[in-house]
Amino acid sequence: MIGKQTKGTSFNGCVCYVLKEEKSKLLEAFGVDGTPEQMAEQFELQSLLNDKVKNIVGHTSLNFSPEDSDRLKHDDALMLQIAHDYMKLMGIQNMQYIVARHIDREHPHCHIVFNRVDNDGKTISDKNDFRRNEKICKMLTAKYRLHFANGKNYINEERLRPYDRAKHEIYKALKEELSQVQNWADLKDALADRDIDMKFKVSRTTREIQGVKFEYNGFSFSGSKISREFSYLNIDNRLEENACASLFESPKQESRHKEDNVQQSVSHSDDGSSISLGLLNGNSSYDATAAEEAEFNRLMKKKKAKRKRDFHL
Repeated sequence: MIGKQTKGTSFNGCVCYVLKEEKSKLLEAFGVDGTPEQMAEQFELQSLLNDKVKNIVGHTSLNFSPEDSDRLKHDDALMLQIAHDYMKLMGIQNMQYIVARHIDREHPHCHIVFNRVDNDGKTISDKNDFRRNEKICKMLTAKYRLHFANGKNYINEERLRPYDRAKHEIYKALKEELSQVQNWADLKDALADRDIDMKFKVSRTTREIQGVKFEYNGFSFSGSKISREFSYLNIDNRLEENACASLFESPKQESRHKEDNVQQSVSHSDDGSSISLGLLNGNSSYDATAAEEAEFNRLMKKKKAKRKRDFHL
């Protein structure tokens, strides 16, 4: 089971989507009733208790693996119980909410829509909610002996609309290429080979890089819209990690090569003096590794200093 969270400013569109007649089944409504439009209005009215909250709409979809389909297909009570446990652990209490399951997908899933302004006019905390969401989903998956939903790596691409298919193609490309490249230029070239164009978002006033976007088949997405792991800063950090890792790999390979040469010189020499020369001269593997570590530490300090400065084109 995985949970996907979103927040918004208007209940009408969200509630009407979740309660779409041909594909949904209302499991429970608390603090609201009537038609979807009437429910949305009641949500909106309560949100007036706290006009400081901008994103008044809370929405979470709980997605289950297709392997749990037989178990959950006709068991509304079990799905509602899981939703209740999720809301309690996430602190979604003392507020209006609806829980509805959708029947338009191969995998079972339900939607929770709740008012982020509770019955006392207070707002639910969203501190670390993405991490808490992930932890709680894993906990409930284990508790109810469910299977973990496979996520974006196992999407049925044939059912995707052109917009979603383009987004998924970019996701797959970034997943594969980011494990192999060490800088932005190499990433841009690798994506270009897949007909994906990469562009930086630059401030008009400061000329600082503020983000990155990707274009494929006429569709454009910011990196964070593809996935949170593909925001500009997250990609930049990943590239730095790849570059630093290569610094450790190359000296290890070089050290092995030099050690092999030393061993060969020992095995083919009848004079023990060659052994001492091989171990004590400045080309020993120990000195090479120490030198690389010193260079690595220097680069790390340099990169830390670089992070404090803004990036410019």
